[in-house]
Amino acid sequence: MIRCLSVLLALILLFTPPVQAENALALEELLSRQTRLLVFSPHPDDETLGAGGLIQRVRQSGGKVKVVFLTSGDGYPEGVEMEDRIAHPTAQDYRAYGTLRQKEALRVLATLGLTEKDVIFLHFPDGGLYAILSKYQSDDGPDYTSPFTLESHPPVPDALLPNIEYNGEDLKREIRQVLTTFRPTLITTVHRRDQHPDHCATYFFVREVLKEQEMKTPLFHPSLLTFLIHWGQWPMGEDAGFGSRLSPPQEFSAKEDAWLSLLLSPVEIDTKRRALLLYQSQMLVMGRYLLSFARANEVFLPDHKGAGSELLGVPYCGK
Repeated sequence: MIRCLSVLLALILLFTPPVQAENALALEELLSRQTRLLVFSPHPDDETLGAGGLIQRVRQSGGKVKVVFLTSGDGYPEGVEMEDRIAHPTAQDYRAYGTLRQKEALRVLATLGLTEKDVIFLHFPDGGLYAILSKYQSDDGPDYTSPFTLESHPPVPDALLPNIEYNGEDLKREIRQVLTTFRPTLITTVHRRDQHPDHCATYFFVREVLKEQEMKTPLFHPSLLTFLIHWGQWPMGEDAGFGSRLSPPQEFSAKEDAWLSLLLSPVEIDTKRRALLLYQSQMLVMGRYLLSFARANEVFLPDHKGAGSELLGVPYCGK
């Protein structure tokens, strides 16, 4: 497996034009019965938007998939107001909205072929991941408190590990726990330059823990693929029809490595679309945007960067 991944990475470096057919073949080489795919999703829906087809393909190949939601999407005022038809949501309203989005996520992932045991909710604060990344790293200092749920820790019965608070060290402890118990061969998460603060923060938390684990365990070197969700108005536009090809945003840095494209079958496209429709709370407020990801392919960027000191030098997300 390690030899195969090394050959794959060497092939990736040969292809500079985006979304080449050869790149699609290179991505397929990652998928087999031995594949253990770990998806880190900032909110319920990002996993399906960016990797709903990949999740299906790994399952069809006989591989294993686990999805980890860092937040439950409980800090979305427009969504809560639309769902409950109330102008001034309370903390309890936000908590109930998070529970609703978790239930939706389980139904969606069941449509993609997963079971409840394949899904982990970390219950960290929606809208607070970048603040935790930049201001609340230490477990010894103050913890972040969500302005929406008014919580400073996950619900105790639902926490993955005991004594978890909303700080960077505790979030990394939980990510580390997932990595060491599941031992993925392939990881996918949002790109570091995704313009949503929760998204880029998710990347840096995952990448830092992954780098740490790779240094501790020499034979542990899963491939890391990133996908983009928020970048201006992308992928909305005239070519955003159901089943059309998804191309990376043209204004995205040309210095990036070549994008890899996973071509989806008609059944996979239809299943992804049906799964997205099950996110009913999100369809109410951004349905057209969600369905613009139900395309004939998914695009990924292989990550060759270590977080390291870069983690401390990120002034803000989306750049």
